[in-house]
Amino acid sequence: MSSNVVTDTLTSQFAAIGGVMLLAGILPFVASWMLDGVVQLLRRNGPKLFLMGLGFTVLAGGGGYFALQYGLGIQGVPVDSTSAMKTLAQTILMFTIPLALIAFVIRTVKRLVKSR
Repeated sequence: MSSNVVTDTLTSQFAAIGGVMLLAGILPFVASWMLDGVVQLLRRNGPKLFLMGLGFTVLAGGGGYFALQYGLGIQGVPVDSTSAMKTLAQTILMFTIPLALIAFVIRTVKRLVKSR
């Protein structure tokens, strides 16, 4: 194995892991921020928070998707990488989705209490 192949393989693995972290680790929290914006829209407080949440959701989702596709699309990447990234994403999502929903509920309750 030449050093160029090893460097390409390591680069692709880091890119794929970065993509999984963006998609499974950060995206649920950014999407919960967008849900805060939906609540603000329903309460007629303006679309500012919703649009910022939407923008960051698209940015995090798109960045994670392209990093993952880059990481898994390089020649010489082991086939096991795809299943390993899927398993890693599922494991992270088991924790981040409930935590993001809990954070959303806490922020919503705080805003309701603060407004009264």
